[in-house]
Amino acid sequence: MRLILRCTGGFAGPAGTQTRTVDLAQLPADRAGQLQQLIHAIDFAALPPKLVKDAPRSWDFQYDLELEDGGQRTHCVQYHLDAAPAPLKALTEKLNDEVDPD
Repeated sequence: MRLILRCTGGFAGPAGTQTRTVDLAQLPADRAGQLQQLIHAIDFAALPPKLVKDAPRSWDFQYDLELEDGGQRTHCVQYHLDAAPAPLKALTEKLNDEVDPD
């Protein structure tokens, strides 16, 4: 399973887009397990494609999280942290901590 997190926004806008890619098969078992637990806690596949604020500000960060399983894109969610459920926020923080942006 592979997770691709894109973050766009802030004062840099699209020019400051950062992408983080995490392949669970490449991580130590304990860290991969933590991420997998968060994915299951969120019920990621059941999330709507958009969890965005009604009136975002130009400096708000927008996240796009894509989950690939076996090379197939299974689901993608576009969200603002302010509009995301707590487990999705926790997963975002873990992914941000897991790898440096591309």
